[in-house]
Amino acid sequence: MLQKYIYGHQGDSQTNYDAMRYSAILSGTAVIHFVFMVVFYIMGIYPLAIYNTAIVILYFSISKVVSNIKLYTGLYLTVVSEVIIHSCLATLFVGWSYGFMFYLASLIPISFYLAFSITSFKRKLVYPFATAGAVFFAYMVMRALTYAIGPIAGNTPKGYEGFFCYANIVIGLSLTFLFSALFAVEVNSMQLRMETEHERLEDEASYDPLTHFLNRRSMDERLNHTHRNAIINDVPYSLIMGDIDHFKDFNDTYGHDCGDFVLQNISKLITAQIRAKDSACRWGGEEFLILINDGPETAIEVANRIRASIEEFEFNYEGKALHVTITLGVSGYYSSAKVKTLIEIADKRLYKGKANGRNQIVYS
Repeated sequence: MLQKYIYGHQGDSQTNYDAMRYSAILSGTAVIHFVFMVVFYIMGIYPLAIYNTAIVILYFSISKVVSNIKLYTGLYLTVVSEVIIHSCLATLFVGWSYGFMFYLASLIPISFYLAFSITSFKRKLVYPFATAGAVFFAYMVMRALTYAIGPIAGNTPKGYEGFFCYANIVIGLSLTFLFSALFAVEVNSMQLRMETEHERLEDEASYDPLTHFLNRRSMDERLNHTHRNAIINDVPYSLIMGDIDHFKDFNDTYGHDCGDFVLQNISKLITAQIRAKDSACRWGGEEFLILINDGPETAIEVANRIRASIEEFEFNYEGKALHVTITLGVSGYYSSAKVKTLIEIADKRLYKGKANGRNQIVYS
């Protein structure tokens, strides 16, 4: 429930959760004022009792409009102003030792939390900084006034001073801790969302959305890295270039959805035959380039498994059995070769296999 309160829920309106946050803050503040109202009536300090009565009514009234995002700035200013006014009035009436000024400190983390969590406030740091300035000013003024003049209410009944002092300290520090923690959680949540979005964008930029293979740009980067490693550490690698036989016929006869169906299933079959350390790329429309981090003998074995698995697989598209095959060309790294040269060799061997009847592997 706390996670839902803090982050909201997928598919729900963010405004609803902003309203939930405001409702919780308003309700909590109203409850605190209600307690003050009762105690001040008992103490006989009627101006503060009447003030708290009015504030309780105010909070319950404005809680009905928390769903209106246009009023959030007004609600924020109302709450901040009211807490500052109440803390100052109570301090003037009963004195500094009652601890009402401790509530001002809690306004700062609350304002930062709202600035980072409420949609209409995001990136508007003027609110928390302005609140901090108002809190500092009110605190210093009240500290000076309480030195200069005594409590307006005069001598209050014994026992209340200690009660209020400890209660206000506990409530003020608890609110400060709570909203500081919520602020930290909110910042952490934003960071996690940014990291997740960054990973998603990286995936979109690196992978083909249909086959989930590397796209050509990402494969170029991996090939260059592998080639440098081969030159420096004399580590062999090989390339397999594959092309689906008569792929255009599937598109022309059954439509492009059928072509996508074939590509997706072939990508799964290729993935099942290569190792975790190898990489596959959708090089062109129906053309695949596979990087094998081993010598050509291993690449030929992998290519044979790929060719056989595709030929044996039952491609059933909308009740129609499709006979799908693939032709592959294999090339292996040698010291004077460039990446481009190895790709061209694999490509030429692929088309040699096409010319020789398709559904075969050419490695020489």
